[in-house]
Amino acid sequence: MTKKKISIPLFLFVCVFLVIITFQITYLSVMQKCREEIAAVNSNKKETWESKLESIDELTRKYFLKEISLEKLEDVLPAAYIAALGDKYTYYMTKEEYEAFSANNNAEMQGIGVNIVYNSEYDAIEVVSVMSNSPALAGGVKAGDLICVVEGKKVAEIGYYESLEVMLGKAGSVANFSVMRKENDEFVSIDFSIERGFIVEETVNYWLHGENIGVIRIDSFDKGTPKQFKTAVDELLKQGADRFVFDVRYNPGGDLNSITEILDMLLPKGPIIRIIDRYGNETAISSDENELKYPMAVITNGSTASAAELFTSALRDYKKAIIVGEKTYGKGTMQSVFGLSDGSAVCMTTQTYCPPISESYDGIGILPDVEVFLDEEYSNTSIYKLSYEQDRQLKTAVEELCK
Repeated sequence: MTKKKISIPLFLFVCVFLVIITFQITYLSVMQKCREEIAAVNSNKKETWESKLESIDELTRKYFLKEISLEKLEDVLPAAYIAALGDKYTYYMTKEEYEAFSANNNAEMQGIGVNIVYNSEYDAIEVVSVMSNSPALAGGVKAGDLICVVEGKKVAEIGYYESLEVMLGKAGSVANFSVMRKENDEFVSIDFSIERGFIVEETVNYWLHGENIGVIRIDSFDKGTPKQFKTAVDELLKQGADRFVFDVRYNPGGDLNSITEILDMLLPKGPIIRIIDRYGNETAISSDENELKYPMAVITNGSTASAAELFTSALRDYKKAIIVGEKTYGKGTMQSVFGLSDGSAVCMTTQTYCPPISESYDGIGILPDVEVFLDEEYSNTSIYKLSYEQDRQLKTAVEELCK
């Protein structure tokens, strides 16, 4: 047998070729493994809500059969985001809702200026009070008037809430309505055409009970409330009041500056409220040394909430008042309103707060010192319509102050 010799150049070429082939096989194997690992990671990686929303938007624009309402999306999507946070005090407001919210919080509104309730006996809108310096007052509307017809439509036929919608309108427009007024034990019909205007909402009502007990009902703590509250106190003092009943039933709370300004009038020098942010930082707002030094009572119920609860607990912490009525709602968080670029806004829970000395009542409520319930037959009657004898809670508060 004859042996063939392999030349050195050929031998080197074969070696290099084998090395290259080996490298390519190794490289492809490693790359395939990397691709598999990356694919596995990506398959396990949860898609972010932003990218998911982008994918949905892309698919919708490409395949959705019907027309997309971008105007609806501008409000629906932010509202859905806020709703997903799961906090009942955090919510989204459209531009129109934010404008209405701002007007109401500033104690300014448009209308004729009456406080009303539904009168089921006559199926009408009953005027329980007429605001001072209002178009209604100037036009001759009186407390007790029963609004039966609005813009030619009978309240009994179109319903209470639809009637309210008809009554609403902007300043400068005219409200046409008819009332039934009792005169000499008989009802007479009176027609009104009153131009709506800008009015300051009255959140404080007051009167002198007997010779020396001032009763002040606070419906909410808006920006105009402190001035109205001070006026009420000053007027009642002039009339001879030397003790006070503060009625905060159905008061949902309100503005921080409003409640602290009012408590500053009532409390001695010391903290009014302790505020805690999301990081646990605590700050306090304090009152000066000036205070109202008279016996006090506060009336509460299950709809007394937020700033109204702070009002109640602060007076109790300083042993300034006895609490009469029912356990309060139990809201001890604060919300901040953030305006957005398109005129809409977000109201968001940002802080918790505690009374000056006692513990937080958030989720718990405040128990009264003297628990009193309205008689069952009056439990669904507006407190505006209760007489003194029918209002057991007010009557008890007065009795406690007279002991």
